[in-house]
Amino acid sequence: MKTKNFESFLRSIPLDKYRDELMKYKLVEQDLPKDLIPLNDIFKYYWKEGKSAEFPNYDEFFELWWKEHLLPLDTFKRQYFWGCSHDFVYNGFKARIYRTLISVLTQFHFMYLWLDNCELPLSVGWELDIKGIDGLITHNEEKIILSIKKITQRREAGDSGRFSSKQYSGYQHIVEIAYSIDEPSDFKDMISRAKKDDTRALYSILYQLTSKLQRKLSNGFTIFDPNYPIAVESFIKEIKSNKFFTDWDETLDYCLNSLKT
Repeated sequence: MKTKNFESFLRSIPLDKYRDELMKYKLVEQDLPKDLIPLNDIFKYYWKEGKSAEFPNYDEFFELWWKEHLLPLDTFKRQYFWGCSHDFVYNGFKARIYRTLISVLTQFHFMYLWLDNCELPLSVGWELDIKGIDGLITHNEEKIILSIKKITQRREAGDSGRFSSKQYSGYQHIVEIAYSIDEPSDFKDMISRAKKDDTRALYSILYQLTSKLQRKLSNGFTIFDPNYPIAVESFIKEIKSNKFFTDWDETLDYCLNSLKT
């Protein structure tokens, strides 16, 4: 089981330690040049389909990444941080890449679950990810994009404007899949305090998401319930061919209803 090994690794991440050490650094906020974008390295070390399931901890990973990118790092430092100390730049990148890594690892958990529990073929890779394609499903000769989206406590309905059929020519559909790092109790409290029906409905569906389709590991890392990708697969099999984009709340509504049947 690919997911079981990956969950053991996720459980070992000292989230509180890294939060205390790194979240105070907001130094490297510029758009990164292509040779400093860490996706290729993250896939190399953490996407282990068909490979030995051994994962480096973040300190090990960052040291490997840093040493393998010294030349572009020097160019970047000269452009944006001339005169700054090594530790200033080092800590800024370590915090920046950590935030990226945690997001991608959450995405990977959904994809590992897919491999273990679903039938439709899945393609995953950094070349796809850099184009905004977290996973690519093939069904009835159609290419269907999975887009994993973190939802916060603010109103953030899916924005189909982020995805255009022209930009994704050759793909037939995009399915947006929601997750939240908040606790179910947070949304339960918000439901009781909500003054508007649409706000109450938002908190209600997010409460159901966090209580039924997600869970927290002992260290607080958010992971998905196996029923979530199974329900998404069922949804994909029912997609009408003339529809290009499904935002997260429509996908989530289908998945929650599937739990009742």
